[in-house]
Amino acid sequence: MSAKALLRQSPIFAALDEPALERLAARCVTRTVGPGHVLFTTGEECRGLYFVEAGRVRIYRTGPEGKEQVLHVEGPGRPVAELPLFDGGPYPASAITIEETRLVFLPRADFEHLYRAYPDLAHAIIQGLGRRLRHLVHVAETLAFRDVAARLALLLVGYAERSGRPTSAGIVVTLDRTQEELALEIGAARESVSRALKQLRRTGLIQSAGGDQLIIPDVARLRDLLPSGDANGSLPP
Repeated sequence: MSAKALLRQSPIFAALDEPALERLAARCVTRTVGPGHVLFTTGEECRGLYFVEAGRVRIYRTGPEGKEQVLHVEGPGRPVAELPLFDGGPYPASAITIEETRLVFLPRADFEHLYRAYPDLAHAIIQGLGRRLRHLVHVAETLAFRDVAARLALLLVGYAERSGRPTSAGIVVTLDRTQEELALEIGAARESVSRALKQLRRTGLIQSAGGDQLIIPDVARLRDLLPSGDANGSLPP
């Protein structure tokens, strides 16, 4: 996948026109690193923005006693470390590759130069940040007020919208995560994730497709979690 295509997939850069995307893509650097490669650590000065072209990157924080808390895992097409690129602060977490990973890197200095030089670029990015903020508010609300099944549903909808493959049966999603990794991403116990997956299958919101793939017949229905006309968005027991 080209650097321009990766930028286009990012919610922040999605509204940029072709000339602006090409200007950003021309400043990107691509390289492949092995598993266990540390991209950055918590508190380190931001050097730029990473995009995962292939492979996976684990984002985590380490507690005072050395315990690691995984925040999320980013796969192909996903950006890594968006926030410090814009606010000038340090990296808020650490990042390490899980497997051999091909990365596209946009240096912060080049980004800031283009941001100041081209008003159209700045305007489009501000709009993208606004959409991103609205999405994060929705995610925070879901994590705070909804059960594990609803949190998992939101996560699966994100996978479907970013990398799902449309078929006549619905959207096919490759779930390249263990249940433990899913649990860490939504702030739940692994056993709770296992029960939530069974609930979603039982109600027809997801279907197994063999291996690590599943089918989402109706993404809108999964997003709203309204099976059987339940207006409160809760799943039946």
